[in-house]
Amino acid sequence: MAQLTTDKIRNVGLFGHGHSGKTILAEAMLYSMGVITRMGKVEDGSTVSDFSKQELERQMSISATVLRGNHKDCVINCIDAPGFTDFIGEVYSSLRAIDFGILVVDGSTGHDIGHSRVFGMAHDDHLPCMFFISKLDREHVKWDETLKGLVEEFGNHVLPLEFPVNAGPSFNMIASALTMKAYHYEDDGSGKCTEQPLSGDAKSKAEEIRSKLMEAAAESDDALLEKFFENGELTAAEFEQGLKLGIAKGTIYPVLCGSGSKNIGTNRLLDFLLHYAPSPLNRPPVEVKSGNADVILKADMNEPFAGFVFKTTAEAHVGEQSFVRVFGGKIAQGSELQNPNTGKSEKVGQIFTMCGKNRTPAETFIAGDIGIMVKLKSTRTGDTLSDPKRVVQFPDIHFPEPVLEVAVIPKTKGDEDKIASGLNALRAEDPSFSLFIDPSLGQMVLKGQGDLHLTNILAKLQERYNVPVDTIEPKVPYRETIRGIAESEGKHKKQTGGRGQYGLVFVKLEPKPRGEGYEFVDAIVGGAIPGKFIPAVDKGIQETLSRGVIAGYPVVDVRVTLFDGKFHEVDSSELAFKIAGRLGFRAAFKKCKPTILEPIYDLVVKVPEEYMGDVMGDLSSRRGKIQGMDAEGRYQIIRAKVPQKELYRYATSLRSMSQGRGMATQTVSHYEEVPPEIQQKLVAEYVEEKEEE
Repeated sequence: MAQLTTDKIRNVGLFGHGHSGKTILAEAMLYSMGVITRMGKVEDGSTVSDFSKQELERQMSISATVLRGNHKDCVINCIDAPGFTDFIGEVYSSLRAIDFGILVVDGSTGHDIGHSRVFGMAHDDHLPCMFFISKLDREHVKWDETLKGLVEEFGNHVLPLEFPVNAGPSFNMIASALTMKAYHYEDDGSGKCTEQPLSGDAKSKAEEIRSKLMEAAAESDDALLEKFFENGELTAAEFEQGLKLGIAKGTIYPVLCGSGSKNIGTNRLLDFLLHYAPSPLNRPPVEVKSGNADVILKADMNEPFAGFVFKTTAEAHVGEQSFVRVFGGKIAQGSELQNPNTGKSEKVGQIFTMCGKNRTPAETFIAGDIGIMVKLKSTRTGDTLSDPKRVVQFPDIHFPEPVLEVAVIPKTKGDEDKIASGLNALRAEDPSFSLFIDPSLGQMVLKGQGDLHLTNILAKLQERYNVPVDTIEPKVPYRETIRGIAESEGKHKKQTGGRGQYGLVFVKLEPKPRGEGYEFVDAIVGGAIPGKFIPAVDKGIQETLSRGVIAGYPVVDVRVTLFDGKFHEVDSSELAFKIAGRLGFRAAFKKCKPTILEPIYDLVVKVPEEYMGDVMGDLSSRRGKIQGMDAEGRYQIIRAKVPQKELYRYATSLRSMSQGRGMATQTVSHYEEVPPEIQQKLVAEYVEEKEEE
């Protein structure tokens, strides 16, 4: 192949729900490009995309895999992204590296909420995309129904360029509205086909599709539209030009079809990518920051280098691998780069291109290409690498909020620090999970995108850092507060033969509005308590706030007024008044109609309409309060307020109820009182725990 130039690069991503056929389509693409001599199978663990231990065991994609091949005179970098929602973080990072999205749809089941999610993200990023309807060799294929569903969900800009002539187990022929020919594929999986003219119903259908395509192509450009109105049609060159413009602008979402497992339609997909998918030169402008100024990057090899690290992995005997999309300039081994995220410089060692787990040494990376740099010292996922002469910084990847959390406990006592450092190192690779250590609850809480996501993280923790852990349900951060007003005294008096201890305080407690916290009011007059002892009273009360009174949970939203007291010239001390303050607070608290508060979350559920009844019933069983519902295409958006206690593993339950087609987001809303029966249980558990101690 001649020296690579930016216009001869295509960066594409394969997206879709789990089992939609992405990985086997990627395998067929590699086979058709001559990268592999035999197609592997997901069930055999022999595909190029899936190679990690977890992927082989589960027969599913867990990480986004970069694949690379040459088709005719172009390099195609293809990212095979996981389809299961647990690994949605891989999708977010992959979208930052590509110029064109391919949404793979199972022809027997139709589109899924995962497609809607990726389509929405691509639309927000002005990233053009297409649909590839796969598995058309299966039983019960629904081509027309699937296509209709895509149009209903994503709009009339979804336009087929071709269609299957005989979808089903005998599928081997595709009709094209672009070339007005039929392509008959051999049954040996070679991907070879013979052309033949269209006739009969297939020809009429192709002509109807072509007419719609020509109109859409004309609408992509004012000059073309004017010619179309004048002549009633476009020339072949104008038609192609209009399609390219429409696809690049996102006013046309083309639909192609085939079967990955039988390698049908793969060659047509590759040809389409060469002729119609945007090169890095044609992608929407990339805006970055250079100091306080906005800079538009050009995919030009003569510009200063600017690259974005969209993925990081660690591999034994190699170390960390930083996957970099080059947006401007070029880079060679030995170059010095600046990382504005850390403020540190990086020296580029070896550089490689990647295809699955196979690395190929490279001399340079040019604008538009994707490759890896190894053993960078301070660079992580989401970081920018740029020429020190023009330091720029890309926007951060905004990963979705985690939806599932577990408390992590070590199997070996004393391993807490190892767990924390190991998980923080793994988070440098995968920022879509988070680690939170709550001192008030005494727990290390791991938050992720689902069961499989968390299981995969903890498996890596054990494999790499030899730290086995157990997981349990996280404690709920309940809070204690009061509903009434009361006064009480706190007296600490102790005589032990020498100097004694004496402190007497009178305090008044009253509730504050929710969320206003603790307030201490010094209302001492006439020197009833010397000023030097008053901070000690406050300190004693604050220590009690953190420990709780009736159930061991922190106290919130209370005003404490210290209005009287007594002291002894010899026996009074800061310690005595600190203890007195604590005793007075506890005594008054119990008189003030104490109650326990629980965190309430705003929950937004998006689910196909047919599952709405099950979801609503489940939310009611979780003490959820429905706030409203809206329709969005064939989906229903349900908004509810649900106690945190009832949301444990909700994401898993929702996926089970909706056959993996529902998704939910949750954010903290407010605190409100726990129902009496639950409050009694919490208090009883606390009392029992204290008695055991």
